[in-house]
Amino acid sequence: MQIKTINKLIGYGILVFTIGFFFGLLWFQHLQLLMPIGSLSTFVGIVYFFKDTNLHEQFRRPHNEDVLTYFWNVIVLKFWTLVFVLWMISMDLTLMFQGLI
Repeated sequence: MQIKTINKLIGYGILVFTIGFFFGLLWFQHLQLLMPIGSLSTFVGIVYFFKDTNLHEQFRRPHNEDVLTYFWNVIVLKFWTLVFVLWMISMDLTLMFQGLI
């Protein structure tokens, strides 16, 4: 699977999850069912990322790229993806144990 497709899976999964979270809390409770769908999309993207990607190559800094650009493009994006995944896991567990799913 291409990196572009994997990034779309992860990005759209985060978007669908966030829409389900906020609209499910503020507007219509049944929209919270979008949260597991977004989580599933993100988790599938992460599984394909780890399956197809050589992590040594993924985190290598190109010689023509400065340190700050490398930091924002690679390290920070991966960190925020991890933060969203942890939020997804905790909210999905909350939905399951609160009985909303």
